[in-house]
Amino acid sequence: MKANYEKKMRHQLEERKQEIGELKNKAAQVETNLQLEYYTLVDELQVKLEVAEQKFHLLTQAGEDDWEEFKTEFEQVWNSMRELIKSINSP
Repeated sequence: MKANYEKKMRHQLEERKQEIGELKNKAAQVETNLQLEYYTLVDELQVKLEVAEQKFHLLTQAGEDDWEEFKTEFEQVWNSMRELIKSINSP
């Protein structure tokens, strides 16, 4: 279970990196008055991704006793990041 979860989340982290790149491109193409808002949100998303990667690293290094705790911490950051992505993609 642990290995499958880690593999799945590693893949999803890579997908989020690509999505951030796409959002940066989208930000460059929107009207000037919206660009600052987009870039601010993308910057916030980048910070959340870095925190998620740090939490994921701790998760992969955790022993069986601590794994569930690190998983919970990682998922909190992950869910926060997903909600931000939703808000950016909403019209």
